[in-house]
Amino acid sequence: MPTVAQYVAERFVALGIKHVFGVPGDYSFPVDNALEKVMTWVGCANELNAGYAADGYARSHGAALLCTTYGVGELSALNAMMGAMAERVPVFHLVGVPSHRLQRSHQSLHHSLGDGDLHRFFEISAAAACVSALLTPENVVAELERVIRTTLLEQRPAYLVLPGDYALMDVMED
Repeated sequence: MPTVAQYVAERFVALGIKHVFGVPGDYSFPVDNALEKVMTWVGCANELNAGYAADGYARSHGAALLCTTYGVGELSALNAMMGAMAERVPVFHLVGVPSHRLQRSHQSLHHSLGDGDLHRFFEISAAAACVSALLTPENVVAELERVIRTTLLEQRPAYLVLPGDYALMDVMED
């Protein structure tokens, strides 16, 4: 059984996406590592540039994948995602977020606003997408299919979050 991150990576490759654009970050390392094993990682100077590079790739290849880290990374890519939303460009924005365990602890973490609320950025980034999802070992198969279907149908960006601990867990199929 693949891990959640491996499943996500392999599913995007099956869509024909051969490159991922992004900037590595500590919360996204488990996702970055899985992606790098099956597609070409295109490291960018910053997340905004990565978002625009993914936008260009999607325009010439049908869809693209952008991977950033929680908070500062995903917010930096926001203008590119809003542009893709306005111009109907299907970019999958995959964000590695703090582990589910850390989220439940309500600790003040780096990349956050320091108030223990680690869900603030979800609403902001989800507003720049036609569909969004929190991927877990239990829901990754169904949710990823729902997100892919909606994104390709609407030709607009998607926002996906994957906690680091969930990324390393095996997919749980029914």
